[in-house]
Amino acid sequence: MASIFFANAPFSLEERYGKLASVGATLPHLGLLMLGAVLHNTGHRVRILDASAQSTGYEATLKEVKKFRPDIVGLTAVTPSIIKTVKLASMIKDLYPSIPIVIGGPHFTAVPEQTMSDYPVFDYGVVGEGEETIIELVEALSAGRPPSNISGLAFRENSKVHFSTPRPTIKDLDALPFPAWDLLDGFPARYHPALFKYKKLPSTHIISARGCPNKCIFCDTSVFSRQIRFHSSEYVLEMIGYLIKKFGIKEIIFEDDQFLIKKKRVARICEGILKAKWNISWCCSGRVNSVNDPGLLMLMKRSGCWQISYGIESGNQKILDFAKKAITINQIEKAVRLTREAGILSKGYFIFGLPYETEETMKKTIRFANRIPLNDISAFTLTPFPGSEMYDIAEQHGTIEKDFEKMNLLDVVYIPNGLSKEKLLYYQQRFMKEFYLRPRIIGNYLKRVMANPLNAFNMIKAFNGFLNSVFGKISGH
Repeated sequence: MASIFFANAPFSLEERYGKLASVGATLPHLGLLMLGAVLHNTGHRVRILDASAQSTGYEATLKEVKKFRPDIVGLTAVTPSIIKTVKLASMIKDLYPSIPIVIGGPHFTAVPEQTMSDYPVFDYGVVGEGEETIIELVEALSAGRPPSNISGLAFRENSKVHFSTPRPTIKDLDALPFPAWDLLDGFPARYHPALFKYKKLPSTHIISARGCPNKCIFCDTSVFSRQIRFHSSEYVLEMIGYLIKKFGIKEIIFEDDQFLIKKKRVARICEGILKAKWNISWCCSGRVNSVNDPGLLMLMKRSGCWQISYGIESGNQKILDFAKKAITINQIEKAVRLTREAGILSKGYFIFGLPYETEETMKKTIRFANRIPLNDISAFTLTPFPGSEMYDIAEQHGTIEKDFEKMNLLDVVYIPNGLSKEKLLYYQQRFMKEFYLRPRIIGNYLKRVMANPLNAFNMIKAFNGFLNSVFGKISGH
């Protein structure tokens, strides 16, 4: 039996959400929970510390490592947190030089060779889905065997970085255990979604499918691949039941990229929720070209669905086509209209700064979003993440600042030809102001407060954060 300490490095709410830090999410890291679950199920001793979600600093994290005295340390990182993860790894290495440190997660999988070369503090790297790889790696290290024949692994040999054969994606997701929520400190009370993303507490998120078959140029799908795989409706319902009975969860957020793509499965999940009489609320994300069945939307509403989020990105068809979104303006309008008619709120995600963006296309996107019956929006400037097609072609269409810490969806790191950072920020703020400071949207939020007075404080907090973020000055405009 080995002792494994998993951690997500300190990454504060201010660093992740900027001026909206007061309303940011502190949900647990599902990847670490899955790795913890498979190792715990095979008899190993596991400790999971999500320092990012818990606002735990470096010294406090190090104190927990000392207390646990692990045989192996496993760390994860997204692109803006990789430098923080290196810092934590270096502190652990100074304390325990002989303990193997394993890195995994989206950033490592996107640029594994660069990560291993740039940061020698990492002894091993897990490429892609980690559940099967981590079990084999822990067993090999515990037995003193060389792990070089383990698929999906990066390792060092004679001071050189080597990669084993790629590991196939996991086909039968139902064979996996539930995430190890029981290994978290203070779950669920100490974890919550963003303050505008839930109706009831306690709430948490789950993933009911992996992979995305679409080819959007700004997405990195290297961890879960473009091959979509589903948990069965039975598995999903059993997991929801477990969260309700064991932890008193009242709301579920489906984090799938494509929750609505398999309509019969969605219907079975809705019917199962209704049959169990759980009285939960839930929300999900979907693609607009998957929404064409009013009957399914009504069933979703009856089973507790209150919001669907859509990746809209732009109100300009040429930009959508270049981004390989494979959706049309008409499909966007139809999906949002059908969602409203079913009594479900809709949220649109938008990106300013894709190639071919101009001041005119940004104005057009703002007009489009204000014309269709959306209830919420999030507007970002384009971040070409490592692993995405956009990262590879960025310099053909503009200028990119490849500073990983700034790739946080807050800083402007990419400027398409013909625009400036100041103009992108100006139109981003203008979008938020023009969308939210309308009687229909303000009235909608007041209705939500009246429907749930207990959430009034959070709504006010969220609104203050919004005002703080959109009325800041943009130099140069």
